[in-house]
Amino acid sequence: MQHLLIDQMTDASVGYHHCDDGGHLRYALLWPKGEPRGTILVAPGRREFIEKKHLEVGEDFIKRGYRLVMFEWRGQGLSDRFLDGDKRQRDFVPDFTIHIRDLSSFYERVVKPNQRGKLLLCGHSMGSHLFLRWLIENPALDVAGAILTAPMLALGGHVAHNSANLLSWSATKLGYGYDYAYAQHDYDQQDMLFDGNPLTHDAMRFAVLEQYFKAYPQMTVGGVTWEWIHAAMRSMHVTQRRHSLAQVKYPILTMTGARDRVTPLSETQRYLALLPHAENVTINHSLHDIMAETDACRTEAWGHIDHFLASR
Repeated sequence: MQHLLIDQMTDASVGYHHCDDGGHLRYALLWPKGEPRGTILVAPGRREFIEKKHLEVGEDFIKRGYRLVMFEWRGQGLSDRFLDGDKRQRDFVPDFTIHIRDLSSFYERVVKPNQRGKLLLCGHSMGSHLFLRWLIENPALDVAGAILTAPMLALGGHVAHNSANLLSWSATKLGYGYDYAYAQHDYDQQDMLFDGNPLTHDAMRFAVLEQYFKAYPQMTVGGVTWEWIHAAMRSMHVTQRRHSLAQVKYPILTMTGARDRVTPLSETQRYLALLPHAENVTINHSLHDIMAETDACRTEAWGHIDHFLASR
């Protein structure tokens, strides 16, 4: 079961959205039994794919009576990649605005025609960041609320974030944008080591990536390129602007792991505090990947999610 594709483990309808510039996004539609309470659009983080998100949140949302729309960003899962051949694993994107455009066209052509009831968003990490930026840049969307776990508002601590900004700018200007950034590489044995990983304390959920990457090598995503970091930095500058955050009208639940080292609470909370209609909670003992954490962390997170959904 752990390495079945979504249409093999469920009765999902799977398709590919044709983006305006010719790219393709893989997506899946799933339905609950009976009349849905609403529709939830799920956006994964970096390296994630539909099957992983279904195991972490999809099954639980369906049990709660929601219609589900899940997709994979370009460069992730089985959606199109920006690089191919021996560079296919390299996480590369010239500008996160491409992701925003893809999301907008996907919303208009796939999400809205399949929506039932109110629409809510659920994103993780990079997906949370892109959802937040989308809401900032589109204040009139018919969105009832958003659940954002570990939103990517900074990469590491203050010094590390600023260093990455300077180094990525320099590397791309010098023509190294397609190269892996420092200490980044193809997915390998080092990435499969559970001990000391920054994502989760749960060994079985940690192993899902490895299981799927081995079963479907075309899904595999390695480290990030200098261009990806440079693009991410420019996009994060949009979501770090005080006046932009202060004008977000949508109800938002944010959840950050108390022990998150990827998007640390010490950096993200100063931005999240500026959202006027947000409930910002910290999940005790959790690392970065909250919904792939231990049962105790997940139970705490689902308690906050259920309370948020009840008021929507």
